Amino acid sequence: MVVGGDELAVRVCEELVATQGHRVSLLWMHDAELAAKLEPLDCEYVPHRANDYDALRIAGVEAAASIMTLSDDDRLNLQVALKARDINPNIRVVLRQFNQVLGRKLEANLPNCSVLSLASHSAATFVGTALDPSCFYALEFPGTIRQAASAERDLHALLTNARYGVDHAFDQHSGVQLGFSERRAADFGIADLTPRDAQQRLGARVVALNGSPVIPADRAFAPDDAVIAFALIDRLEASTAARGAVGVERRKRRARRFAVNVRKRLRSLRAMDPILARIIGAALTVFVGAVAYFAYALHNDPLTAFYFVATTFTTTGYGDITPLGRGGFPMFLANFVMFAGVAASGIFIAFATAALTRAQFNAIQGLRQIRTRGHVLVCGSGNVGTSVIHYLRALHQHVVVVDANPDPALVEMSRRRHIELLTGDATRDATLDLCNVANARAVVALTDSDTANLEVALGVRARNARISIVMRVQDDAFAGSIARQFEAIRTYSTTALAAPAFAMLSRFPGTRGRIAFGDDSYNVGVRLQGEVPQPPPAEDCIPLGVWRKGEFHHIDSFEEMEPFDRLLFLVPLSQFKPGSRKDPDAIAAVIT
Repeated sequence: MVVGGDELAVRVCEELVATQGHRVSLLWMHDAELAAKLEPLDCEYVPHRANDYDALRIAGVEAAASIMTLSDDDRLNLQVALKARDINPNIRVVLRQFNQVLGRKLEANLPNCSVLSLASHSAATFVGTALDPSCFYALEFPGTIRQAASAERDLHALLTNARYGVDHAFDQHSGVQLGFSERRAADFGIADLTPRDAQQRLGARVVALNGSPVIPADRAFAPDDAVIAFALIDRLEASTAARGAVGVERRKRRARRFAVNVRKRLRSLRAMDPILARIIGAALTVFVGAVAYFAYALHNDPLTAFYFVATTFTTTGYGDITPLGRGGFPMFLANFVMFAGVAASGIFIAFATAALTRAQFNAIQGLRQIRTRGHVLVCGSGNVGTSVIHYLRALHQHVVVVDANPDPALVEMSRRRHIELLTGDATRDATLDLCNVANARAVVALTDSDTANLEVALGVRARNARISIVMRVQDDAFAGSIARQFEAIRTYSTTALAAPAFAMLSRFPGTRGRIAFGDDSYNVGVRLQGEVPQPPPAEDCIPLGVWRKGEFHHIDSFEEMEPFDRLLFLVPLSQFKPGSRKDPDAIAAVIT
């Protein structure tokens, strides 16, 4: 049973009906547009108010195997899920919750329950692709408190933490950032290496070669081989040769930027306030003329004459050099220099005060020139943007955030120097000019508007054609058009990223997402090991790594597991498609 009326609920229904052994019903208030979207699917639509016991019974909750509450209202999702559990104590519950701390507490205390944050789940891929453009899917692992083999062990860990005043078990983000990256072997820097040597060099798990998960142990990688590697995000970087080329190109870009900055400074001089420009010109004329005259009249060298004019112009008047005894005109000129200095100084102070006041006002408003280099620019700080910021900070990235209406939490993060915050519209050229895009590492556009995100991306490309750009696009057709017309811009939909994970969670409690390569799709799953480690019961599973004693370790085979490891692995989904030989009743045992 699916509860929800937005695009995520429809996509989850599509995923479920495409998998063997699923009969799907959707409960939501009457909506003609929603009904039209569900009509082509083999899915029953129950048009009733979701938060109601009678509606849940009409929808068949008493006989349902699982219920998925997927609205964008955390409170409604929780209420519907608990009412469903009242009616059917054995039903499996899958909750959509933005509050991850609450979600993990629910998982720890509510049996047979999985909680997933749409924002956090999709944010990992946005971050992975921003830092490594070849990354096509990323996740946080383990990212949950249920790391033990039993609920009792979880409870013991929580009690121990509480005894010592530790609350990190429920931190919003716990674990490491991992990603799947696809590149040519030459781009990875592993050409002519065997898989074992390549993995040692990369610190990664090589998952597939030319679309196949079967990789001969003695085969050396050819430069053009397509390789998929799974590793920590901060290890997914270009090869040494590529980095050298990047370094040369970076030096060239710095030289070009220096020339551009010089031209900008010259243009800024031409744009100076005309009154200030005239005052500066007049003051310099008086100063230089006075230095020339007093060098002649006082029979001094130019440096001494400069010193005398400077003390006179600033009205300091040390008295060690005077025009006395030189006639009336030198004394008259010295007085003129004094009065000119007083007038010019007053005007300069007035302009400086106005500039400082304007700069202070701009700083309060979050409008200032960013000087940081190598930063990630995040445009939009909604639910997804907030998660992206947390992930980037966990990876020790310099983060600059642009938002028209930042919430108090972001303002506080900026005040503590955790991020740099600009209050403004990222689609405006003036705002992007303040963000130091030319020296940024990547840009992530995450506003609620697809067209606004594209406008930001194009504005960034106009300033830095080589920067990594990732943007959020909810409309699939629009995303396809962008991908075809602008190859350098990577697009993702939060719904498309999260829908497969939500759908598989209805039967597979350990689901962490889905990827595709070659001719098959693969479920990314997690399995807790007991005292005797056992591989997953599904066929042809691919081990990725384990979480062991607070660290992540890559493994090449299931024989490398140890007791109480938390296993991360891939499950080929072709065995669960209609017509496959897999018994539908065995599906739920794969990851639990």
